[in-house]
Amino acid sequence: MELKLLALAYCCVGFVTSQVAPRRDDTWPPQELIKFFKPIHEKCVKEIGVSKEAINTFSDGEIHEDEKLKCYMNCVFHEAHVVDDDGELHLEKLVEGIELFGEEIEKIFLNMGKRCMKTQGATQCERAFWYHKCWKTADPKHYFLI
Repeated sequence: MELKLLALAYCCVGFVTSQVAPRRDDTWPPQELIKFFKPIHEKCVKEIGVSKEAINTFSDGEIHEDEKLKCYMNCVFHEAHVVDDDGELHLEKLVEGIELFGEEIEKIFLNMGKRCMKTQGATQCERAFWYHKCWKTADPKHYFLI
């Protein structure tokens, strides 16, 4: 369960600027996180019907509004068990998972999330999207979405 929490943190950040390219190399995104989240990704893609193009565009390109993408993000939170009894993201659970992947990754994710504490949005899908936008905006170099 802790791995799910950490992996969830990996996939969450905000806006990409044309000046900062996402880091994509042999060590980033961490392959252990991608492997861990693959079954969750596949389940949520099938359940929600989001396109892989929408996921990849958000991850490595521009932030865009897509209702299925928003609900996919929410599905990943639920499947990773990082939500509370009301279905709201539980940041403490994310932090617990991040600690398992070492100090460097922990610092990246904590820095990415430190300004993303006051969620906005009327629905769980909108709030999940808000977190991802915030994380991507905070650190477009390290943000990725599975």
